[in-house]
Amino acid sequence: MLSRNVGAVMRLSCRGKATQVNPETQRVVNQLSVLSASKKQPKVLKLCREDLIKHQTITNAWRLFKRKNFERRQAQLEKQYESIKTAMTELKEVSPELFEAANKKEPVRFPVDLRIPTDYPPNKPWQTYYTKPGSLEK
Repeated sequence: MLSRNVGAVMRLSCRGKATQVNPETQRVVNQLSVLSASKKQPKVLKLCREDLIKHQTITNAWRLFKRKNFERRQAQLEKQYESIKTAMTELKEVSPELFEAANKKEPVRFPVDLRIPTDYPPNKPWQTYYTKPGSLEK
C-alpha cells in the first residue's frame, strides 16, 4: 500500500512541473530514447511437460524448414553465379569487345553533391538541368 502512495505522489509531483522543452532538444531526446531502447523479450511460457515437448517439436520443425529453404536458395544463387561466370568467360574468349561493353560502368545518374540530405524539403524542389560545378557543359 505504501508503494502505491509513493507512486501517486511521484506522479503528482511530476505532473505539477510545467517545463518547456525546446523542440530541437525534444527531437534529439526522442531519437536517443528510440536508439537506446532495449529489445522486448517474449514472456517465458509456462507449459506442462507435454505441451513443452509439443512446442519444442514445432519450433525445431520450423527451424529445419527455414534452414532447408535457406540452403535451397543459396544453392540456386550459387548455380546462377556459376552460370554467369561461365557465360562471361566464354564471352571474353569469343568477343572481347562485347565483354568490355557488357562490363562498362554506367555514369552515376544522381551525383552526391546534388543536394545534402536534410530534415526539411528544399526551397527549390528539383534542378531539372543540373550541371556539375566547374563543368562548362549545358
